[in-house]
Amino acid sequence: MKGIGINVHSPRINGDLDLLDKDLAYFKQVGFDYVEIPVHGVNGVINGELNLENVERVKRMLRKYNLKASVHCPDSLNLRKDNFDLQEKVFHSSIEFTLELSAKVLVYHKGKFEREKRDNKLRNLVREREIEILRVLSEPAGEEEIQICIENDVSSSIEELVTMVGRINRRNVGITYDFGHAFLYYSRFGGEREFLTSIKRALPYLKHIHVHDNFGQTSITSQDDPYINRLPFGEGDLHMPPGMGKIPYEKVFSLIREYKGIVVMEIEPRYWYLYERALKRLRKYIEETHIVI
Repeated sequence: MKGIGINVHSPRINGDLDLLDKDLAYFKQVGFDYVEIPVHGVNGVINGELNLENVERVKRMLRKYNLKASVHCPDSLNLRKDNFDLQEKVFHSSIEFTLELSAKVLVYHKGKFEREKRDNKLRNLVREREIEILRVLSEPAGEEEIQICIENDVSSSIEELVTMVGRINRRNVGITYDFGHAFLYYSRFGGEREFLTSIKRALPYLKHIHVHDNFGQTSITSQDDPYINRLPFGEGDLHMPPGMGKIPYEKVFSLIREYKGIVVMEIEPRYWYLYERALKRLRKYIEETHIVI
């Protein structure tokens, strides 16, 4: 394992690089090795073009605190959308952003089809288009040793990602397994047993992981409700520190003993005072399963 990281929370930073500087100082103090930088959170790409001024500032901050980086594409980047040329341009600029930061991992959320479900012909067409453009874009990224890692969301199965990555068939295209998202998905479709089975299915393609916690509950309130309304009911994608919810991380880490990548905790900033405790807990999971950092 390469090390443990923490996410830079894009809504919190919202383009404020002075605040980013303060957060990076705190992350270094807590003891993280990596930070996952969101392209959109730091205004790294504007209208499809690399924002070099902000890129340089972020680079200086990473050097200042001796932190290594992984990169997260804009959350709304979607290679299945109608404005495909612009989506592709943003993706390409995100690769350039990753290269500028000397990062080796670029996380991309699998695209979503946003039209009527019954339009199966178009649905299949945009899925094929996404696979093809990822195959094309991954080639120059691979020359720079950048790993493109496709992440599961709360509405997608790991099996779908395994099929997708297998069809792209590039050495530098793999899976970001988000355990919080998968736990919510499989709580509806098979429960803990199927959740753990999905991890085994992902292992041949596993290149990056996101760690956070929740209660596996998706039907009490609306997922669109504000966090403050969902938390009392333990509802939805809560991004809590590991150990605060119900994800069986002792079992999870026993399944990924051979994992060689970065472990990134994606935690809501409201839990900032628990970051040090969360890091200690995560190291305990790792040590107990004999993963070498």
